[in-house]
Amino acid sequence: MNNNEDYNEYNNENYNEKENKKQKRGIGFLGAIAIALIFMFLGTTLGVYSAYNVIPETNYFSESKLGKEIMKNYDKENKQENPPIKREGMTIPEIVKLVQPAVVTVSVKVRTPGSIFNPQEGYAENIGTGFILNKEGYIATNYHVVGEASEVNVILYTGEEVLAKVINYDAQNDLAIIQIQEEIEVPGVVALGDSDNVNVGETVVAIGNPIAKEFAGTVTSGIVSALDRTVKIEGSEYQYIQTDAAINGGNSGGPLINSVGEVIGINSAKITSDYIEGIGFAIPINDLTSRIDTLSKAALYIGIAGREINEEISNQRDLPVGVLVAEVMDNSPAYMSGISVGDIIVEFDGQKVSSVIDINEIKNSKEKGDEVIVKIFRENKEIDLKLILDEK
Repeated sequence: MNNNEDYNEYNNENYNEKENKKQKRGIGFLGAIAIALIFMFLGTTLGVYSAYNVIPETNYFSESKLGKEIMKNYDKENKQENPPIKREGMTIPEIVKLVQPAVVTVSVKVRTPGSIFNPQEGYAENIGTGFILNKEGYIATNYHVVGEASEVNVILYTGEEVLAKVINYDAQNDLAIIQIQEEIEVPGVVALGDSDNVNVGETVVAIGNPIAKEFAGTVTSGIVSALDRTVKIEGSEYQYIQTDAAINGGNSGGPLINSVGEVIGINSAKITSDYIEGIGFAIPINDLTSRIDTLSKAALYIGIAGREINEEISNQRDLPVGVLVAEVMDNSPAYMSGISVGDIIVEFDGQKVSSVIDINEIKNSKEKGDEVIVKIFRENKEIDLKLILDEK
């Protein structure tokens, strides 16, 4: 993965989710611009190899404590950790003083495949940003920053580097939560705002780590340029807050902050061109808070990589609509159920499916230990298999 390149497609359950999402109309606000534009996510990679797709072994929330804390927008004890916010608005130095201690550099090691000339695996380093949510060291960032991680470290405002792990993620919405794994006192926590109450033209501040670790804690400012901006990246559409605050590679996962010191967005993408400057995008913070219940729930996995067989492919190849199993992970629920590479999943828990997204939506409504019937198409006949869901 090179600097400022789009991140690669996901594997495991999230494999190819991006190309499976239904296509919508193009982006209206760019339709008249007769130049080539590159939309990109903003994680930065250090190293000479492309990043190999590696979904980390993750442990997930078994309780929703974090969710409850965030939905209350911080309990009384956490609020006392930061100076009181002046509701009439703050100066940029005041905003920085309040929020910057809670902003971290996220340093991620990703495995890189060997080659004919050098078969040994290597590692590359990705750089992104995150912000601390509570005293227990939970940190919000982008999925594309940590989704391929084999190791995650966090560099705090104090300069201390500590080990972290991926707790949960929502690949479709490019959200992730990681947690510091060492016993430390966090230097700060953020307050989350309400992105539904953001207005075009209001002042915003971005804090992050553009390009490299040496630029950690970089502060830029601007205004909210537009709301509900639809941007298509890798065939998938996202609804963003648009800002002219400078956002560059490595800013991914960092906070976009309003004039009262609240995080209203997660910096995620930009447009690059020789002719255009100052078009950056942030995920509305309500996209995170609205998913806290799901993110706080122990996540289940199936253990497959799959590809969509849509109506068009079905007609061309005389195959049923469903999900073609491209890979089965050892000792996974799919492996234990008897699912094999080459099978086509046509139903999951009695519901027809045509994409990995469909399967994940059904799976996310279940609990650990639930048994589901998976109907597969194999050797010109349908077979029902029993699959027991488990945590990863």
